[in-house]
This record gives sequence, structure tokens and C-alpha cells, in this order.
Amino acid sequence: MQLWKLTLIYLFAIIACTFLLLMDIPKWQIFILLFLYVFLFTMYPHFNALLWTNNLKKVERFLEVNKHKALYAYPYAIANQSVAEQKAALDKIITTYKQPYVKHNYASILAILENNYDQALSEAKQIAKEPFHSYMVAHSEAYLGNFEQAEALLPKLTQKWMSSSIESLIFFKRQDKENFKHYSTKAIKQARGIQKYLLTHSFQEMEEKLK
Repeated sequence: MQLWKLTLIYLFAIIACTFLLLMDIPKWQIFILLFLYVFLFTMYPHFNALLWTNNLKKVERFLEVNKHKALYAYPYAIANQSVAEQKAALDKIITTYKQPYVKHNYASILAILENNYDQALSEAKQIAKEPFHSYMVAHSEAYLGNFEQAEALLPKLTQKWMSSSIESLIFFKRQDKENFKHYSTKAIKQARGIQKYLLTHSFQEMEEKLK
């Protein structure tokens, strides 16, 4: 968020707090009102774009503003940049974040982008956090053509869009356009925020390959 906008938000908050104190409103009520006000204008747009919204234009605007940050450069690159730039964005995440599950997750995605599916599976198996472990293992197995192994992991995928996404990938690999379209559309409908944005643009690229 731009500095001048933040300045106005906090300036209004200070004025409002002073006014409410003069009205002898209990301090705990003022605290709650202040928290809700600050959340609405500073944190809500962030969480909305990340997790909740169905509006891809809002996500696009959020990513464009924040594309200088490692974690947001990759989804922005999928929709707007070349494969080389996508790989560079993934490398930046891998080198920036220290959490092992983050590193292995994005290393698996990078390996898939480089068509190195055995390496993708190896990285995925090292993700020590569910449901990301099962999702990326299933993802890698599907790319390797091990469809039964991928399908066996579906019950472990606790987010609805994950199962639909794996199903769509399996049908993509089988060159089944009708079922790919069915499950990819279902996955997009089930997802929200940046995940919806990622799936939409990834599936668009895959659909082009099936034509």
C-alpha cells in the first residue's frame, strides 16, 4: 500500500480515537473499533486477494503491486511472463525462504517446469507438511504417468480444489479433453484468491496444448 494512503488511514484513526475518548466511550470498545478499522483498510485487501476473492482482476492488481516480492513474482509470471522468467521467480523463492517445506514445494514445481518429473517427485516426497506433501507427490506421479499412485492420494487432499486439480492433470496426460475441461473447471470454481488465479492460467495453457 502506498505511503500516503497509510498516512491518511492512521491519521483518521488517531482523530477518531480522540473523538471517541472525548465521548467517554469505554476503551475496550474503542480498541475493537480501531482494530476493525485498521484491518478493513490495511490487512483485509491482502487476505482477500490471497485467500477469499473470486475476482481475478483484484488478484491481478494485488500481484502487480507486489511482484517485487519473491512469493508473488511466480503467480504473476505464470500469467504475464515467459517460462524463463517463471523459472527465475521460482529460484528466487527457493533461495529466499528458509522453511524446508517451502523450498521442496517450489523446487518440485521448478522441476516439473523443466520436465524433470523424477526430480519433482523426489522433492515432493521431502515436503513435511500435509496436504502439500500428498498434493505435490500426486502431481508428480501424474506427470510420470503413474495415475493409480496419484489417485490413491486423493483422499489425503483436504482442500477440494486439490482433488479436482489432480483429476484434471490425469485427464490432461491421457489427452481426454472433455474430462480435463470438466475437472479443471471444477477446480477453478472450488479455489479462491491466488490459488484460483494460478489454476486459471495454468489450465488455460494446458488447454491450448490439447487443441
